[in-house]
Amino acid sequence: MKLQDLKNAVEAIEIRETMQQEIVHNVAKRTGRGKWGGVNAARTHRRAHPIPRMAAAAAGLLLVICAAIPVRALVSSLVRERMEEIPAEEHEAMTEMMDSQPVGADSYSREYSADERSRMKELWGRYQEGEFPEGELPQADTEEEAERYELCYLTTDSSFHLPDRELTDEELLELIDFEVKRNYALQKRYEEEYADEIAAEEQERKEAATQAVEAGGITEEEAVASAKAWLQTLYGIAGDGMEQNAYFEETQEAGYVGSGEKDTYMVNWSDVPDRRYYYFYISAQDGSLVYASYSGSDLTDALEMSVTPEEAEETLPALKAKAAAFAEDKLGVDVSACGESYAHYMVYLSADEDAQTEERLAGQSIGSRVGFIFCPDSGQTASQPACGYVISYAWDGTFSECCRVKDIDTYWDNRDMLAQTYRERHGVEVRQVKVRLDEIR
Repeated sequence: MKLQDLKNAVEAIEIRETMQQEIVHNVAKRTGRGKWGGVNAARTHRRAHPIPRMAAAAAGLLLVICAAIPVRALVSSLVRERMEEIPAEEHEAMTEMMDSQPVGADSYSREYSADERSRMKELWGRYQEGEFPEGELPQADTEEEAERYELCYLTTDSSFHLPDRELTDEELLELIDFEVKRNYALQKRYEEEYADEIAAEEQERKEAATQAVEAGGITEEEAVASAKAWLQTLYGIAGDGMEQNAYFEETQEAGYVGSGEKDTYMVNWSDVPDRRYYYFYISAQDGSLVYASYSGSDLTDALEMSVTPEEAEETLPALKAKAAAFAEDKLGVDVSACGESYAHYMVYLSADEDAQTEERLAGQSIGSRVGFIFCPDSGQTASQPACGYVISYAWDGTFSECCRVKDIDTYWDNRDMLAQTYRERHGVEVRQVKVRLDEIR
């Protein structure tokens, strides 16, 4: 698989720029294909599939190396038994079909109704308990063939054609079963092709986690408990009925959005029926929150919004108030004690050296997220800067992520590096807009 193909696949998933960079860097390092810098997340009306459409080996690497894409663990032995009974030829045909698709996300002919979403959640639990569909989801290889079915999956573009009526329980089970088979087939091929690497990495993780605990750090169980408390605090949910995954992450070369944090546990919850995913990085030293983010269709839709420079400026006061309330109520930050704090976002414009300044400005576009950085004054020294916090939103106020930053200078350096990489890779000038919060009224 070409590295460009991997880049294209990652761009199709709505995840933060630096996490895209970390994913591709790690996969490239494992496969000996060099490095690739960060890119802006691609925008799409499709629902991002939890495993990108790419060569299965790389897809598996993404599953294990970075939980930006949740690992779809088959926690039910009954489901695993069902998957293991499927002939190897069928798994191979499934992965070959996904490899050939030119898209990185699923699309649907219509949205699920509220009743369908509710029943799918219930059926997902029953599916894990062994209630499987009597039939299988029909698949079509052409548009003409798809028109002959009320419900089917079009293999050429990963689209689900749903009937205008409400789906039956049997049809919803067929959809669930199809998605599990698809994900299982990719993971199975990865596990077979990279068995040695998987075993070595798991051993390294166990040894690193043991060392962290022996040095006075926390266990994985304690990290999960901490993350679960933050799941309730930040999102108001307990995670009941959701898939949960956790692993130790010894080193992040680029840091979490330039946070400078190392030795963390990654904990995530996946609401499979609603395709909502919650990610947490918990410090292995003391169990504190390093990073939290959310992925769902509402955020994806919000990130589709485009705003003008004037609209961005008008929106900042309301978002500033929202971020300040989040910092105080959710994170326990004394905003009044913060020093130089900022709102920041990216502006993209043509890097054509021959274009006039006014022409370049006329074609500029505003980045899809705005971050608010709160930098405490207290406790800062030259050798140990005080921690700051970055809270990011889509422009309509949909929460995206929050991150603790140990060294704010490292954070700004990281943003500058991303801007430079974007210019080099895409020929687009990236201007970082920083506005002091005390100037936003």
